[in-house]
Amino acid sequence: MSLHERVFPLRMPQDVDAFLERYELAAIFKASTSDKTLEAMQYVQQCLKPRPDVALGIIRIPEDRPASNHLEARTGIKHQSPQFILFHQARPLFDLDNWNINPEHLEPLLLASLPVHIGKPIRNPAVVGLQAYLDLLDGYIAGQLSEERFQWGYLDRLKKEADWRSDPDFELLNSLFPNPDGRAFTPGKVVALEFQAQLAGQAEPLLKRARRLRERVEAYQAARVADL
Repeated sequence: MSLHERVFPLRMPQDVDAFLERYELAAIFKASTSDKTLEAMQYVQQCLKPRPDVALGIIRIPEDRPASNHLEARTGIKHQSPQFILFHQARPLFDLDNWNINPEHLEPLLLASLPVHIGKPIRNPAVVGLQAYLDLLDGYIAGQLSEERFQWGYLDRLKKEADWRSDPDFELLNSLFPNPDGRAFTPGKVVALEFQAQLAGQAEPLLKRARRLRERVEAYQAARVADL
């Protein structure tokens, strides 16, 4: 799974408290507009990628200042940005600031602080959920979206998310259209293949496929939420 799937935006004090109380292993990254932030975030992504059991909260400075101030008051760790803090059961284990957020410092600290055995993967339902696809399917099935608008809207969204969607997610969403190129597809080519298949009478009507996919997506999403 990708790191993107376990990112939680933390904007207000209650977001920080709920996040730390829900996840046994959690990290919080404070991101600013400085050049240091982009480089530091790349290191964080690199080091946390092998640990799907660590939830990652993001506080953006200055817009999420209420969350940042609360975190400082709660932990006693002086605010910096960028800043990385690792927590276990809501207790801070270590923090790194600014240029110290690099593999040389981060990797050994994570190795020493995290359990040897990797726990259950964390997923943020708001990020990995498929509601946007259900909305598109509903609009098309109800006649609110033309077939052309639905195809382009659906495929444009799937293309933007193709790099980070899990394999089960992508395989399910990708099953609606003929696509021999997998994640490397282009919406225009898929639309052309769909048109050719319909013209040749080789494809089941798209509306019928959309109704069936909607049922599968809803069942799939319900099962995944139950597992969280």
